[in-house]
Amino acid sequence: MLAILLGGALACGSDGGPPSEFLVAVGEETFVMRTTRPEVARLAHERFLGRNGRFPIGPLLPGDGGFNAPWSWRLDPDRVEMTEAAIEVCDGTPSYVEAHRADFEVVGYCPWGATVVAVRP
Repeated sequence: MLAILLGGALACGSDGGPPSEFLVAVGEETFVMRTTRPEVARLAHERFLGRNGRFPIGPLLPGDGGFNAPWSWRLDPDRVEMTEAAIEVCDGTPSYVEAHRADFEVVGYCPWGATVVAVRP
């Protein structure tokens, strides 16, 4: 069932654009989402402007990737999506993901309450 619910959101491949970065807040914590996909960047920018209620969803990669410190993980820039709904098992704060990273490496990360608070150059 998890594969069915996340399948479309975790589709492989890159649209090939330059990386775009967004500062994402989950409660009082933040993380950086980078995407190489123009459509995902567009939807994240619309979220920043308050034009949609989408939130990030995607598989984790180990390490901060040079952009997501202090966390020891990052969303895969080539596979992250912006979604309107997801299952609860992938929800959480960045610190919860940090403490339970092995679990999120299996199911991906989808912080339901996430808000894009800044577009990074």
